[in-house]
Amino acid sequence: MTAKDISQLPASPPISPGFLSWVAELVHEHRERLLTHARRRGLDAEDALDAVQESFFSFFRLPEAREIARDSDDSVKLLTVILRHNLMNRRRKHSRQSKARLLLEAGEAAQDTVTSEELISRTEQLAWMHGCISRMAQLQRRVVMLSLLDEQPSGEVGKLLGISDGYVRVLLHRAREQLRHCSFEYDGL
Repeated sequence: MTAKDISQLPASPPISPGFLSWVAELVHEHRERLLTHARRRGLDAEDALDAVQESFFSFFRLPEAREIARDSDDSVKLLTVILRHNLMNRRRKHSRQSKARLLLEAGEAAQDTVTSEELISRTEQLAWMHGCISRMAQLQRRVVMLSLLDEQPSGEVGKLLGISDGYVRVLLHRAREQLRHCSFEYDGL
């Protein structure tokens, strides 16, 4: 769908008064401006439309959305901020996906030259690591999983788990020490 296709969409039917008429008015009033903003940020027509729809959904989830929608200037400002953040999140996700794809491709290329002994050794190391992590306290395991494996920042991990950023760092430090000195015996299969 191109910008021309979007501009040639049939005119919206008149908005009938009702419970959700404010939603329709808000969308019709600001949709084109937000689409233009997204297109200027480098999105194609379909991605721009998706980003704008996500922004409206985020806006409508706000408890005070109806109040904000009464003031056109406030609503377009907030919608633009939400759209901008959605676009930044899309870029971040795309960047992470690109990095992950490159790592997978590099791993596949490296796997072609890996011997079976090396694969067995890596598997044993992973089993040992899993055994050591499974012996940690539940909170410490969750911190390790979120911080080290999911690569979440410590502030975000703290928010998710309801603990302070400093406590997250303490738990990570202790987990690393525990892994360095773990005496878990892996017996194999």
